[in-house]
Amino acid sequence: MRLCLLLAVLILPWLIGTAEAGAWPRAKGRTFLATTGQIDASDETGLRRQSFTLYAEYGATERLTLGLDLGGDALRMTKTIAFARWPIGRPAQQVKIAIELGLGQVSEVNALRPGLSLGRGLTLWRRQGWAVFDGRVIVFGGGQVTLESDITLGLDITARGKVMAQVQTGRPAAGRAYTRFAPSYVHAIRPGAHLEVGLILPLSGGGERGVKLGLWRSF
Repeated sequence: MRLCLLLAVLILPWLIGTAEAGAWPRAKGRTFLATTGQIDASDETGLRRQSFTLYAEYGATERLTLGLDLGGDALRMTKTIAFARWPIGRPAQQVKIAIELGLGQVSEVNALRPGLSLGRGLTLWRRQGWAVFDGRVIVFGGGQVTLESDITLGLDITARGKVMAQVQTGRPAAGRAYTRFAPSYVHAIRPGAHLEVGLILPLSGGGERGVKLGLWRSF
């Protein structure tokens, strides 16, 4: 199973434009795939943690997006979530709102993951951009709860490049609350395919600095 997922991380991006945030539904019949690998700086034992994610969305209808959210490292899968997302409110409204319901396993424990996304397009310095809030509650089978949220600001800086700044926060069911800053640059390497290069910078709650490399594909 791990071998198949690792192969998918390497192969899928080359078989299959840009990711839209969760507040916007995926267009009917459209698919988005993203793979990301992350390498952290050495910890106190001298080890470097390596991890990956595989994220997929499919527009089942104009108002229903289905998806998979997978993650893990060389030893085990740490996240396997299937989800459905629906927009709420009028399509023409400036602030986009969507609710999400996911089901699967996190750290090999059965989990339910409801979520809420808020997003809005904006213009900064005469350039198009967007701002998004994504919040998730992970409810485990034993009744424990983990809280997660991401705040993302993105801006087109050239015809092919964009920058993103994300603040990631969480309060795990077991462990310390954390805050991370994750800036990245995304570049269109060909029509419908993008490369993301970014950093993970812990602000509080421990953890190591990291570098991430991602590939996006939509069709």
